Amino acid sequence: MIGIKHLLDSIDPADGRRIWVEPIGLTRDFIEWCQVHHLLTHVAPPEALWRWYQSHPDGYEFFRGRYHAWLAQGPYVPALQELACSARAQNITLLHQEDDPARNTASALQEFLSELEAYCPREP
Repeated sequence: MIGIKHLLDSIDPADGRRIWVEPIGLTRDFIEWCQVHHLLTHVAPPEALWRWYQSHPDGYEFFRGRYHAWLAQGPYVPALQELACSARAQNITLLHQEDDPARNTASALQEFLSELEAYCPREP
């Protein structure tokens, strides 16, 4: 299962692998304090698009569409496909820094991963 949390939300063992998905890095202190297992800044939205969304919070649909198009055309689709398939067997939590819990980088990436999950091999 793929969950979504704000970076500063409470940590739960059920979170599984906690993955930071914003285009900005984290300090070592934040990584340890927030128990972040992976930084996937390379699959985060391009910084220009991310900054645009920061200044246009009502533009989520545009942001999500551009982000999905960027992901689909990028070199990380096979790795994202693997992540989507692995989420069937283990919990993964995408971490974001936005104020809106439903409209953020992690929710946009979760939607993209959910689409990729449809192409995962079915277990017998």
